[in-house]
Amino acid sequence: PKRGDVVLFDPPFEEEYYYVKRVIGLPGETVTIRDGLVYINGSTQPLEEPYLAETPRGSFGPYTVPEGCYFVMGDNRNNSIDSRDGRVGFVDMNYIIGKAYLRVAPLERFGGIY
Repeated sequence: PKRGDVVLFDPPFEEEYYYVKRVIGLPGETVTIRDGLVYINGSTQPLEEPYLAETPRGSFGPYTVPEGCYFVMGDNRNNSIDSRDGRVGFVDMNYIIGKAYLRVAPLERFGGIY
């Protein structure tokens, strides 16, 4: 997966559901979140994330993504169980099932291609 891809993965702590999250950090990268903005490898420019519906809050990290893993975040950053949560953490590439290509919810944005 590439940064920005939306992936489906099978979290080891969840038996009934798959998770759908956006890839933010790639193997070997350092991810830092300051005042809701994401920075990669100490960059002074935050990631451009036009897909976010609201202004994210919070500061986390820095996190260095292990080889063979990804740092994922939900687009609803202020209410998302993602790599910032210890239950999810870094997502091992072996748990990634595939990439999302078509949006079906919310209905007013049905058909949007990732």
